[in-house]
Formats: sequence, structure tokens, C-alpha cells
Amino acid sequence: MRIAYLALKALALKARAFERSTLDPVKAQEALLLEYLSKNRDTEYGKKYHFSEVRSIADYRMLVPMSDSESVFPYVEKIVNGVRNVLTKDKVIFFGLTSGTTGKPKFIPVTKFSRAKKAETLNLWAYYISRDHPGILDGKILAIINPEDEAFTGNGIPYGAESGHAYKNLPVMIRDLYAVPYDVFRIKDYESRYYCILRIAMGQDITTIAALNPSTIILLCQKIEKYKDILIDDIEKGTLYHGIDVPAGIRESIERSLKPSLKRARELKDILKEKKALLPEHFWPNLKLIECWKGGTVKIYLKELPQYFGDIPVRDFGCLSTEARASIPMGDSGVGGVLAINTNFYEFIPKEDMGKHRMRFLLCDELSKGGEYFIIVTTPGGLYRYNIDDIITVKGFFNNTPMIEFVQKGSNAVSVMGEKLYESQLNEAVNRAVDKNDILLEFICAFVQRTKPPRYAFLVEFDGSVSSGGKRDLLRSIEEELKVENAEYKYVRDAQLLDPPVLKVVKKGGFERYRAKRVMEGANDSQFKVPELTPDENFQDNFVIEEEIGLK
Repeated sequence: MRIAYLALKALALKARAFERSTLDPVKAQEALLLEYLSKNRDTEYGKKYHFSEVRSIADYRMLVPMSDSESVFPYVEKIVNGVRNVLTKDKVIFFGLTSGTTGKPKFIPVTKFSRAKKAETLNLWAYYISRDHPGILDGKILAIINPEDEAFTGNGIPYGAESGHAYKNLPVMIRDLYAVPYDVFRIKDYESRYYCILRIAMGQDITTIAALNPSTIILLCQKIEKYKDILIDDIEKGTLYHGIDVPAGIRESIERSLKPSLKRARELKDILKEKKALLPEHFWPNLKLIECWKGGTVKIYLKELPQYFGDIPVRDFGCLSTEARASIPMGDSGVGGVLAINTNFYEFIPKEDMGKHRMRFLLCDELSKGGEYFIIVTTPGGLYRYNIDDIITVKGFFNNTPMIEFVQKGSNAVSVMGEKLYESQLNEAVNRAVDKNDILLEFICAFVQRTKPPRYAFLVEFDGSVSSGGKRDLLRSIEEELKVENAEYKYVRDAQLLDPPVLKVVKKGGFERYRAKRVMEGANDSQFKVPELTPDENFQDNFVIEEEIGLK
């Protein structure tokens, strides 16, 4: 533990250096860009686009085109097939897979150099957490990740979830800080996986919880009530419940680490007797922080955390994807963080420009507070002017460097009558409607029904009992807030180009069953998200609809 604190103390120097660089971010960005291009100028990609001739950002823009997953695919395919020196001079040691929320999973090359650069940003994020929460490493870290799955290309390069790969390869001194061993995340049956996470973690002093999606944390908490008596019995006896599906090898590994704990079992029994429920805020009294995404479409799940954790602070992970870690949150309040200018080179396209013949490519000093932009990255892993299809907004500035927040994937928009409704707009409207009606939701997803005229339908699973009047009030509030959020939606509704929306109430447990189905099909459990807006009318076929409510 002392070693970890010494390491974080050493990071204070790097944090100060980073903060100094934010005074002149374009200078830092240009130096970083020229370093990456010089390093990879003799690669196939570097020769094709004349990296050796680049002396400035302007040269780079003139010589190298914007890329995306489709244009980069032939180069990545060569690397998968064993060709070296294609995108980077460094050998590719791993392929991270995107979550596949907007298409098929994509292979993102990872080298030792790119992993180290990404780790520098992660380390700064961790430093600011330890600065603000002294004692956070006095207990254990409960991190919930998706496993690497140990798959390999034909040429022996591993691929899978980058979070799992990083977790699996943690240094020993850091690995000891984590409550749950990697093998637990290899359990295929996710119900059994969650039980094992709880079985191990509830016997320890957890001081911080980290999971990309807050819905994962909520789901974990919901399992406590279901298994509370079995969990206490297991902790008391030092056993692992045999009513779950855990492969023999993993079960043996877990059981070897378990010891009977009469004291901890008694503590849990006393809490249950006194509080009538087992809640993390009571059995993890030293918990100091939850770390998860706070922006984009997950905001609705943050509202459920207090019922399990009280007023525990929550810190955003920042703009994080398989392709790039783009921001460093420096505090618990708000969403997003300072642009990670020492890790990737960035360009920004105003949202309204995307798809036009002439698009503006802006540098980080040309952004405006409140503006929304597509983020284009050049990374240490060999992506050049790469459009990751993420829209960010600028929340403000730290020194002269923008503080950015993830808004949504750029493709998450639906337009049938010219309304061009974005998922982020729907999310904001739903959040205000939920607050107005004091209702909690398990999930919500909107889609367009091709009636005449068409209409928006909202699939909803409620957390708790809601009256028919309450459901109708929620629908009415969503409609009102959408009209505020999107002027075009208001126009097409008022013009009767769209029929009034309907609420389709999903049978209890529908979200969890759909999640389990998608995980079994290969979806990334730790990053899994049900879309809040989809153009697919058939999406409703994944659920049992018990009730349909319209506006009177």
C-alpha cells in the first residue's frame, strides 16, 4: 500500500507539468504530433502520406486525409495477418475491440508505446482522485471489467476488451489493491459472475468502486437483495455457493482464496437486522468514491445510486474509448475533464459541419464554450486524423485548454419528418421528465413507429410501482421536454406531421433479460448500454410489453 502512495506522490510532478502545458495547448499538441509522425515516418502509412515532409500542423492537414474505421480497415487487416511496420514502427501486441454499439466490433491496434501513453493519462486521473480523497487506497478497489477472453488472431496477437487486458497485466504491487481476481471476470454466466463479485467483495473493506457504466453498479446492487442470505452463509463458512455456474478451474481458484469469517458474517447479519436491508453504504462504511461514466446517455442511472450508496461522490471516467483516452477529470462535480493534450493530437469538426463538402477542422484553442464538435484523433497507436464518431461539448477551460464532455455517438440520431432528434436531446428531456415526476426507471428506449403519421414510442421499465396516471404524466412530461430540447421536434408535432407519442411498458425484468441475452451473444458486459434512441422499430420485439399508454 505504501508503494502505491509513493507512486502517486511522484505523479504530483507530472501533474504540475501537465498543468503547465495547458497554458499553451497548441504548442504542446504540435510537439506531440511531430513526435508521433517522426517515430512512424518509415511505416507503410507514413510513406504513403509523406510524414517525413511534415513540419507543422498545417503540413499535416494538407498531406494526410481524415480517416475512419472503413478507410483504416485494410491496414489493420494487414497487421492482423502478420505484416509489420504498417501503421506504427512498434510491434502491435494487442488489438482492443470496440464495444460495437454502432456497428460490428473493430480491431484497434495497441503497442507498448501506446499503452504507456494511455497509462500516463490514467495515472494523472488517479492522482487527482488520490489528491481529493486521502485514504482511498487504505482499503480495496472494486473494479468491474470485461475479460480479455484470451482470443488470438491467426498470427498469435491477442485481442479482446482492452480493460480486461490491462487488468490482467497489472503489476503485482498494483494488483494487490484490487478486490476481485481477474478469473472472476472470465465466468461466462453473468448472473454467476455477479454473485462471485459480491461474494468476494462483501468480505473486504472496499474504499472505491470503478465500473464504466453506472448501470453495472446498479445491477450488482440489485443482486444483493436476491442473494443476501446465501452470501452471508458463504462468508461465514468460507465457501462458494454451488447453485451458480462457475467453471471448475475458476471455482477451485476462487475457493483457495476464501477463508471463513464469523466476524464479517456477524456484521452483515447485524446490519440486516437493524436496517432491514443490506446496502453498500452500510457494509462498506469506508467507501469514499464511485468512478464511472457520468455523461452521455448514462445520466439516468446516476439517479439510482443514492438509494444504495447515500451521498457518496461520483467521479467521471472522462472521454474514454478503445481508440483514445481524451480527457482527465480533475474533480467530482460535473462531467468530463481537461483535454488530454499530452496523449493524443486532436482536431474538432463543428457538429453542424459534419457531412458538408467543406468542413472546418479546428484546433483546441479555437473551440467555444457550449459548442458541440466531432472529435478527430491522432493517437500513439497508429490512428491518424481518425474520426471516432464521438460528439463532445466544451464545458469551459482549464487555463487555456478546453474541458470536454462526451455527448453522444454521432450516428445516434433519428429523423423521419426533419426533426433530427439526437439521443443526447432525448436523454436530457427524459432526465428532466423523470425528475419532475419523481420516478425511477430501469431503462428507456425510444423508436419511431411507421404509423400514418409516424409517432415516437417509448419502451419503459419502471423501478418500482407507478400508477396509470403517473405513467401518463411521465409521457406528457417527456413530450413537453422534447419540444423544449428540439425546436424541429416541436414544429413537426405542432404541425401534426408526427402523431402523439406512446408509452410501452415493459414487463418487469425485461432489461435484465435483454442484457443477459446480449452478453451471451458476445456484447461487452462492462460497457453494455441499451440505446436510448434507435431507428429500429423491431427493437421492441426483444421485450414483453404489458401496457400501452397514450396521451389523452
